[in-house]
Amino acid sequence: DYDCCIGEFVWTGFDYLGEPTPYYTNWPSHSSLFGIVDLAGFPKDIYYMYKSEWSNDTVLHLFPHWNHTPGETIDMCCYYNHADEVELWINGVSQGVRTKPEGKFHAMWRVTYQPGEVRVVSRKEGKEILSQTIRTASEPAQIRLTPDRTTLHADGSDLSFVTVEILDKDGDLCPNADNLVTFAVE
Repeated sequence: DYDCCIGEFVWTGFDYLGEPTPYYTNWPSHSSLFGIVDLAGFPKDIYYMYKSEWSNDTVLHLFPHWNHTPGETIDMCCYYNHADEVELWINGVSQGVRTKPEGKFHAMWRVTYQPGEVRVVSRKEGKEILSQTIRTASEPAQIRLTPDRTTLHADGSDLSFVTVEILDKDGDLCPNADNLVTFAVE
């Protein structure tokens, strides 16, 4: 878009151990935090900006989570593509239709938090393309373990990465959970 800009440089795609920027003076910080993907390989919100701008995949990603203090002002943002507009709903009430402002990669709404459900819908020519819903999570009540594969080769060196998530009684992810989870594997 700009004659003076030939591209973008990203120092690292993944967070990595060492150079604990910006918290290098706060022990026990030991990792960089500026990757597009975290140390465990999970995409951060910014990952979806890159995906929405530079891939052919259809993207709609709403953030942040929806567990805050009632009455708090929250900036809800979404990355999207292959759509003309996005609309945000809180507990069934529209917060307005948005498009990406010139030179920006996301749409944003400044809203007042209230527990419940936040939903975003992307549309092209009035037709719904994608939607995403995030619900306020209650107290942690269950653990979901999701392996990246269901079969391992019994060769002593095959691996399966297992995602561990703390969910409430309704199966909603608890974004602020800090439960200690221990494993015993044989």
